[in-house]
Amino acid sequence: MKILVIGATGTIGKEIYNTLSKHHTEVYGAHRNSKTYPIDITDKASIKNTFEKLPKLDAIINASGTAAWKNFNELSEEDYYLGIKSKLMGQVNLSHIATNYLNDNGSITLTTGILAEHYEPNTAALSLVNGAIHSFVNAAANEMQRGIRINVVAPGAIVGGFPEDKKFAGHYPVNIEDVVPLYQKAIQTKITGQILKLY
Repeated sequence: MKILVIGATGTIGKEIYNTLSKHHTEVYGAHRNSKTYPIDITDKASIKNTFEKLPKLDAIINASGTAAWKNFNELSEEDYYLGIKSKLMGQVNLSHIATNYLNDNGSITLTTGILAEHYEPNTAALSLVNGAIHSFVNAAANEMQRGIRINVVAPGAIVGGFPEDKKFAGHYPVNIEDVVPLYQKAIQTKITGQILKLY
């Protein structure tokens, strides 16, 4: 199985990459500062350039993307556009472009999080894009061709990156070891259009 993990040095992406590398012979890691597979999901040309360096893939996992963290009363239109360009349209554009570089019956797995459904102070901009990605995946899954599937993993805060005994968005953080199997489920089963939640 040929798998690309985007955001392979981040809290979630690194663990996905390391785990999948133990079970699959061809796992590629891409991130903004990579010398081999540099990628910036806010730039369509960057996405295409990375795919051009790789063989046809069976699965693409994205664990990258950002948004502004500010109180609602301080958010500007430009602040919203940060997340819209990165975590929202970055993942949308990635999904469109990826279909040209995936084998038949391949899979695309995006990443959102608990903020699509639960409140945490200063996260209105991030909640906006998370919820939009959920709606996008729900609809796009019905129109993918060649048997390509698309899903999204939505974890809570991750232990280590957040205090284990402190609630985030009303829930205690989750262990990364429990999150990675959701990505494995997304790429190894026939599900599509699903939001795989853990919080």
